[in-house]
Amino acid sequence: AILIIDGGEPMSRAAGKASQLIPKSYWQDQRWAFDHYPDLVKRYRNRWVAVVNRQVVAASKSSVKAQEQARAKTGRRLPIAVVYVETGRHVY
Repeated sequence: AILIIDGGEPMSRAAGKASQLIPKSYWQDQRWAFDHYPDLVKRYRNRWVAVVNRQVVAASKSSVKAQEQARAKTGRRLPIAVVYVETGRHVY
């Protein structure tokens, strides 16, 4: 799974500063996504899902679109946890 934080920056590059800038609710939503990953795979295979308040609020083949849809649906300005629900093999 790949996590994208606000602004589309991959988590691996932002990890040092992320814990200071990202609110607790983001980390709770991220944890919820990983805890429910098997269920997400059944429904959102090979899609990006946006999680707000421990619920999937948007899904798309594009991380940017998933985040935009989540913002439009929830009105949330804070960072939104966006997780790629990967199944099978992928070449990057």
